[in-house]
Amino acid sequence: MQMIMRLHRISAAFYRWRLPIVGRLVEGIIRVVFGAVIPGRAKISPTAFFEHSGVGVVLNELSVIGDGCRIGVHVVLGGKAPIKGAPHLEEGVIVHSGAKLIGPIRIGRDTVIAANAVVIDDLAPKVLAAGVPAVVKKSLP
Repeated sequence: MQMIMRLHRISAAFYRWRLPIVGRLVEGIIRVVFGAVIPGRAKISPTAFFEHSGVGVVLNELSVIGDGCRIGVHVVLGGKAPIKGAPHLEEGVIVHSGAKLIGPIRIGRDTVIAANAVVIDDLAPKVLAAGVPAVVKKSLP
């Protein structure tokens, strides 16, 4: 398991044990060592994989990352004020470098999001999305 995932799980455990100050301390370690913002309250599957140790990744604390997802460097999964919520990635989603997923959106399973795409709407399963704003370019088998 990747070090960044281990640290996230430790941070999440401290939040569950009602020790948020220690959880925030571990989040600070992640921020300093990896240059990433990965809150302990974010729901990340243990089988998710962060490319290049998750350098520059920024997650909202309400984000959900499903089984087998691959997240590239400098990816942002953020909220959209004043709307509450954050992106939900289902199983097998691949998000390439520099992509931004904004707002309470749902990304279907086995979807691929191209590098530097900006996703602001829900995406169906098994599609390739690219562009600013992202549009479906191709349906995957």
